[in-house]
Amino acid sequence: MSALYKKIIATVLVLAVLGAVGAYLTIKDDGGGFLLSVGNNPELPTITFYTSGGATTPQLPFWWAVRHGSILEHCNLRVKIWKNLDDLRGVLLAGKGDLWLGHTEGFAQAALKDAPLRMLVVSGWRKFYLLSTNQEHTGFASFQNRELAFTPVGSPAVTIMKAIAGPDENNIHFKPFEAKQLSMLMIKGEVDAALVPEPLVTVLLSKVEGLQIIDSVEERYGIKTGHPSRMPIAGLAVHTKTAEKHPDIIRAIAKEMIKAGQELQNDPHRAINALPEEFASFIPAKMVKKSLTRDIILVKSAMDAREEIEDYLHILMPERKNPAAMLLPDDCYFQEY
Repeated sequence: MSALYKKIIATVLVLAVLGAVGAYLTIKDDGGGFLLSVGNNPELPTITFYTSGGATTPQLPFWWAVRHGSILEHCNLRVKIWKNLDDLRGVLLAGKGDLWLGHTEGFAQAALKDAPLRMLVVSGWRKFYLLSTNQEHTGFASFQNRELAFTPVGSPAVTIMKAIAGPDENNIHFKPFEAKQLSMLMIKGEVDAALVPEPLVTVLLSKVEGLQIIDSVEERYGIKTGHPSRMPIAGLAVHTKTAEKHPDIIRAIAKEMIKAGQELQNDPHRAINALPEEFASFIPAKMVKKSLTRDIILVKSAMDAREEIEDYLHILMPERKNPAAMLLPDDCYFQEY
């Protein structure tokens, strides 16, 4: 194969990967409007829900509950997309909206800065994988005293791995990249390993020849902590005033999501078609389906998952650790069940 031909093939693959990555990580600018509205009963309150176009399992039970449960008997929904984690942080601190899908760490950080929120449910548990095209790489220990690329910038997976590292992996030099940049380097063969989240894992596995999963952060976390092989990574939080004004609605949303999680646990693929069609440009159904082979559908109330949440946050936020007390006070959790 000529050098020119190889270059052409590499270019085509780069464009394919970047296009796929863009479907998940490039958020459309809606000009301040709403992505969609669901329900139009004038006698019911309307809940504004901020979510991410790139989220898969954390929001699948919500949309299943909207389509097959009783949520729309309690409220109408207006859906907005937050563009990135900085945008979500600003939304939380400003108290915009009623209901938010986001990362547990972000909710905790915002709550500790007096954002008006209560964590409602945890619905995202498995996300971070170590990928490599190099057969000599067998796990995180392969990168002792070496550089390991990761995305996104600020990934909690890096903090977790540093905290639970064994003696043969306690000096890994984690190097941050934006997702598109890292994808391009991997398809060109300039980077042969990386720590990345779903759904980017699915994208890269489908596009980069010879790429394999060689380790899982959640598996390592479970072994280290004694918890199941999962982490309370993401879920939903509710505005404090909304919880106080409409406790029955928020209670119903939480109960319907937990019920949806139980219904989908053994057959998660049923939830794929529950996503509104407006999400198709963010998450093509075929990629959601593939990602579910590595993910789990599980919904727990934040209060029921409090022990796991606190253990997780103490690792991610060691500067706030106080062995004698919970990191988050009771009023950071929605408790009215």
